[in-house]
Amino acid sequence: MRIETPGDLTAEWLTETLRSAPVTAFETERIGTGQMSECYRVTLQYDRDDCAGSGAGPASVVLKVAAADPTSRQTGLAMGLYEKEVRFYTDIAPRLSGPIAACHHTAFDPATGVFDLLLDDAAPARQGDEIRGASIEQALLAVTELGRVQGPLLGDPDLAAAPWLNQGAPVSQDLIAALYTGFLDRYGPTMTDDQKNVCERWVESFDAFMATESEGRRPTGLVHGDYRLDNMLFGEPGAERPLTIVDWQTVTWGPAMTDLAYFLGCALPTEMRRAHFEDLVTAYHGALGPQCPLHPVDVREGVRRGSFMGVTMTIIASMVVERTERGDRMFLTMLDRNCAQVLDTDALAVLA
Repeated sequence: MRIETPGDLTAEWLTETLRSAPVTAFETERIGTGQMSECYRVTLQYDRDDCAGSGAGPASVVLKVAAADPTSRQTGLAMGLYEKEVRFYTDIAPRLSGPIAACHHTAFDPATGVFDLLLDDAAPARQGDEIRGASIEQALLAVTELGRVQGPLLGDPDLAAAPWLNQGAPVSQDLIAALYTGFLDRYGPTMTDDQKNVCERWVESFDAFMATESEGRRPTGLVHGDYRLDNMLFGEPGAERPLTIVDWQTVTWGPAMTDLAYFLGCALPTEMRRAHFEDLVTAYHGALGPQCPLHPVDVREGVRRGSFMGVTMTIIASMVVERTERGDRMFLTMLDRNCAQVLDTDALAVLA
């Protein structure tokens, strides 16, 4: 059965897919604001005569499908976003524990981009706030759960060779230079000299740095690609997990500490990051597991080299999404925090 929109759902299909008591009725509501995909909460009702109270099945699930807008859908298909997320839940998630919602159904049509995921609902949960930033408790949880996900997969030869995880970087120095011109036009009057220096040095060195990173001398692993607060759901009382990470469409294989560096640079107010940096690195390293070959010094160096990820995402995202007042505040916050991390870790010294 092809699920392209929530209108394609039926009670019979949900009953069979969830292996639950008979679903007698359901309601759907749009959640989130994704542009490449659409998410819906599906609230379920069951046949009372065929179940024993709470044993019927989940109270709700989340349906994720491709964007209805043809341009957005074609972009998502061309960038491999839909295949990546489906393959993550079919090929990788079953091997992992931690902050990942259980998946009940997947489908993907590479010809049209039609896909669906039927996932456990993380509710009750609160989404992180990129502008306000994380509390230290949230940050420790986020880096610990990241370590639990990445530890078992570090250096995995099968994933390192998987074509769908290794599609090459779509960003080049020419592209980021063009986008930075627009970024500077928009935000230049509010940028400090230090921030301009970080951005300009990074743009000038982009291709050379990326070539060095691809030589294989650094620890490699699974990279979420957008490990930030807006993609984190922190469980409230009654939630199945303390943290659920969503939006695995940008998952890839690459330098292992990229997600950690990006999170530290984006999620924490600068003074908090400085005060708790060692605690956060220690928590992440410990969560990688006792068999992890990496030393804390490797993690610190990975964060240092990965600190440019946040600068890159700030420049690119601000120029390709619709401009809003909240967006301006978020991107200026990201610029400030990520440039500060680059300077604090002396990351400029690794550039050519």
